[in-house]
Amino acid sequence: MMARTVDRLDRSQWAVAATLAIAGAGIAAGSQFLIVAATLPLWYLGAAVLGTRERAQVRVSRAVHVGDSDSDGDDATAPERGPDDSGRNRNDTPSGDPGDTVTVRTTVQNVGSEPVVDLRLVDGVPEPLPVVDGSPRACVSLDALESATVEYELELRRGAHSFDEPTVRTRDLTGTVVETWSVETTGDDAVRCFPPVERVPLGGGTNDYAGEVPTDEGGSGVEFYSVREYEPGDPVGSIDWRRYAGTRELTTVEYRAERATRIVCVVDARRNQFRAASRDRLSAAELSADAAERTFEALVDAGHPTGVVGLGDRNVESVPPGTDAATRQTATALLRDTRAANRLGSTRNLSYWTRTIDPFDGLEQQLPGEAQVYLFSSFLDDAPVELVERLRARGYSVRVVSPDVTDADDAETRLEALERRSRLARARAVGARVVDWDLERSIGTILRNAIGGVSTR
Repeated sequence: MMARTVDRLDRSQWAVAATLAIAGAGIAAGSQFLIVAATLPLWYLGAAVLGTRERAQVRVSRAVHVGDSDSDGDDATAPERGPDDSGRNRNDTPSGDPGDTVTVRTTVQNVGSEPVVDLRLVDGVPEPLPVVDGSPRACVSLDALESATVEYELELRRGAHSFDEPTVRTRDLTGTVVETWSVETTGDDAVRCFPPVERVPLGGGTNDYAGEVPTDEGGSGVEFYSVREYEPGDPVGSIDWRRYAGTRELTTVEYRAERATRIVCVVDARRNQFRAASRDRLSAAELSADAAERTFEALVDAGHPTGVVGLGDRNVESVPPGTDAATRQTATALLRDTRAANRLGSTRNLSYWTRTIDPFDGLEQQLPGEAQVYLFSSFLDDAPVELVERLRARGYSVRVVSPDVTDADDAETRLEALERRSRLARARAVGARVVDWDLERSIGTILRNAIGGVSTR
């Protein structure tokens, strides 16, 4: 906490000058009224020096509210919230998704016995979070026990963000005594922005690892697959003893084998993806990277080998599918640098498959044959849809998550929006699962509801 500082403004020079000027005018004009009035600046100066010494006493509280635009309660972040679904997580710190807007209400109350004629407050906004509406500043006069509230909105960025203590400055009635100090607040002092995806549904692409996706072959599992003749070496537990009791024939019950899914999350981070719906919103590349990271975390937690690919203008940087700690760390670093860079290419010490002049061709040549592809792109040009068409032609299962950054009202942007919708329609026509991400909807709902319902093989 900053120590309280008291500054006194020296206004004696203008007070003496005003006294002499008024007195001189009174003497010259022979006016007793002006001569008496000449003492007023001296009275003011005396009040400033000898006036009240009582320090202003204020109390400050802060409340952070995370708006929930999805009132149906289907948001994937819901398990992180308390019973009132007000956006609080288990440790009661407000939490939201990247790009969400949070409302901050900071209330200051004069708890002293004297009025504060000039009180100025600046709330301690976390530096990474931009103020998109309102102001964290106030300039008010407060009677004893009176309070005032400032309200403003912040746009969330990924991470944990702590508020600084607000700074308060007061002036006395004469304006010559200025006190400045920071005030310890009650209420919310932080906001979080990395809620996990609880579940991301999967399609049917599989590999040879045991997992959760059913296949069309027998093996270990829980779903009945077939009954065949007993063969020496079959596990005793797989013998159909009920049939043996009735027919004296040994048969073996097989269950549908389940395989883990190898998945690659592809983030379009070319230069044209660092465009936002407005100057105070996240860019398409940042939104795509956030969605890809949450999807990656959920899939790896479920035991599915998952990789990440970042497509730059002239290069591909990628982390091969895996579930180990090194894969997690490297994938997180790639996505972090993707969010921070104006174009991909600043990452270092990453495993990568290829570097090429055409990143889309490089990706197509290097994907594992059985992988499912999650493509995160705003589809602002034809390259992503052409990639989807080629991948579908080669038999890949493709899911598209496309943040819409074309919501401006000018004619050029409306034309871009029409062309983008046409590209998404082309992707749907070739069998890709497409999610057109309206930014008014939260990322949790998008990933849980819109990508769900994909049939398995």
